[in-house]
Amino acid sequence: MQHTTTIGLIGATFFIALTHAVMPNHWMPFVLIGRGQKWSLTKTVFITSIAGLGHSIATCILGSIIALIGLRISKYAETVAEPIAACILIVLGIVFVVFGRLRPCKHDHNHIKISDKAIVISLFMMLSCSPCVAVLPIFLAASTISWGSLFLLSVILSITTVSSMVGLTILAYNGVRKINLCAIEHYEREIIGGILSLLGIIFLFVH
Repeated sequence: MQHTTTIGLIGATFFIALTHAVMPNHWMPFVLIGRGQKWSLTKTVFITSIAGLGHSIATCILGSIIALIGLRISKYAETVAEPIAACILIVLGIVFVVFGRLRPCKHDHNHIKISDKAIVISLFMMLSCSPCVAVLPIFLAASTISWGSLFLLSVILSITTVSSMVGLTILAYNGVRKINLCAIEHYEREIIGGILSLLGIIFLFVH
């Protein structure tokens, strides 16, 4: 009976993590910012992996706390942490728009450089502030079986989340690279910033 329950929890964790990772706010910002900052695919994937790992660790820590004190703390993630993540995305979008408008002149394509370090920290914080709340009850259920089961679910959650984010980022990055955007290249950062802000607004009200 315990073995069957563990298998069920593993399947549920995998499905929820996969469903959660395909949400646009988990991979689209990396593709858009990677293009805006002229990052290589390798650098974009590396940053996506680090942010995804931070996201998974935050979820696992919250899940472990919930296993100890109950589900009451999960309300914090929904009412405080996730709006913060959405706001970070909106601010990133605004920064891209502003920096895009600060170009020296109409025919100069040498955009003012936005700090990679600041962007990476923002992306990391954005995902770390939005743990996968849907998987938290499963962590609570696993803790009633054994802490070993809880650890196993944490590993499955992390691998599924990071690999899904990386896979979608690679597909989207290669897809965007094949599109000829010369006609709108002058307004590239403004467009990227607008999409990021829109994504943040949607995430703010639908999460």
